Amino acid sequence: MKNKNQKPLITTIIPTYRRPKLLRRAIKSVLNQTYPHLQVCVYDNASGDETAEVVAEFAENDFRVKYYCQPDNIGSLKNFNYGMEHVDTPFFSFLSDDDILLPELYRILMDGFKKYPEAFFSVASTAYMDYGGDLLSPFVSNWREGLYEPPEGVIEILKRGNMVWTGILFRKEIIKKIGILDEKVGMACDLDFVLQGAARFPFIVSPKSGAILFIDHLSGNEARRFNFTWPGWLKMIRNITEIEQIPSNIRIEIEQILTEQLKKRLFQIGIASIIRKNFDDTYQAASVLNSRYHWKIRAFLLFVSAKVCQYFPLAYRCILFLDKSRRNWRKRKLRHLQEEYGKYIQSIG
Repeated sequence: MKNKNQKPLITTIIPTYRRPKLLRRAIKSVLNQTYPHLQVCVYDNASGDETAEVVAEFAENDFRVKYYCQPDNIGSLKNFNYGMEHVDTPFFSFLSDDDILLPELYRILMDGFKKYPEAFFSVASTAYMDYGGDLLSPFVSNWREGLYEPPEGVIEILKRGNMVWTGILFRKEIIKKIGILDEKVGMACDLDFVLQGAARFPFIVSPKSGAILFIDHLSGNEARRFNFTWPGWLKMIRNITEIEQIPSNIRIEIEQILTEQLKKRLFQIGIASIIRKNFDDTYQAASVLNSRYHWKIRAFLLFVSAKVCQYFPLAYRCILFLDKSRRNWRKRKLRHLQEEYGKYIQSIG
């Protein structure tokens, strides 16, 4: 978009805090979009480093890049919400400062809106990659391409999964309809926002690849910490099941599915916490699984595994070896995709 008189149609919200090198890559991935009618709005959470200079380099050569720095660190979720409250375009998307968009994403998503103008958000496939450049999951989508109507769309999201907002473009109207992110939900507020949208409005799915989300292979991501999931997920369950326009039988089904997912998530948090030696998180996860959900066997397994690894270094090294073997197997399986997208990441990184 070289014409300054051309108003942007899409706002990319990039909240950031003290990751200027990764931020540079994220901004490049947006400016590389084949769909040009966009603006990049960076919201700096009072980093106090070279973040402002990094953004200024882009803004000097591309007027689509805009920057705002918070006077003080207001927290990650408040910074996301600040960006939402200042969207001034018909469409918007979120991009974490360590993630990237593939060049065709916005064109794919806008084509979806042209085909289904009644939709409130448009979705493409997102892959997971670790910070070392190894793919953790491919761009595989088991979704049927096309339009999904509410409230059945919520059930589809919960059953099929793999819907990450890095690859989602929203209409601005959705903010007026359901509000900004619920900070009480915590780190699952992105899923909460998507589920609330799908419960009320139609959305579009394209199985095409659109974005890459980066995580730490050892700790998963921040959501793999106990206090980032519990008790926030309970608030998310209430948010969805209290939507009156959803039939009661579907609300019951949603609650059952989300509760089962929460239990599995807590167990996974317990395992991941052992690997990174955060045994307190493992014990807390085991306690909730035992006392609230009566998963006594899995809770016992978590508790015993944590104790053994905590006091017997050889057992902990065995756990690390198994985790490394699993990652190496997955790396070999996804080598062809990794080479393809690795070249693009290097070109913008």
